[in-house]
Amino acid sequence: MATTEKIPKKRKAASERHPLSIAFGSYLKELRKAQDKSQAELAYDAGLDRTYISLLERGMSAPSLLVLDTLAKSFKLSMTQLVAGLDEHLPKPLRRKADPIKRRSNEASLALSAERPHGSRRSPLR
Repeated sequence: MATTEKIPKKRKAASERHPLSIAFGSYLKELRKAQDKSQAELAYDAGLDRTYISLLERGMSAPSLLVLDTLAKSFKLSMTQLVAGLDEHLPKPLRRKADPIKRRSNEASLALSAERPHGSRRSPLR
């Protein structure tokens, strides 16, 4: 008979976890404690498993949009409000800069302006 060996699962090292997952986990834990809930209570309210909440808080797993929605509902927040508070927990390289993103003008917006002569097909980016 062949023996079946149990192969232990390889655990993620702290260095392998994504900084965004770690930041979300600490934010989730802070929110949970602010509402004085245990992991089991939050899991019950969200319809998730307690161990999954633990994985999220430790940054070992990343939530999907559906999970974010159920977590937001269990905290009585909108998804936008839930994600808005995450920014202050992000490490500096992942934070958005305060400057607005500069985008190229498209042809439709230039056609209405006086930046180029009407009928010119040459791109203003050249």
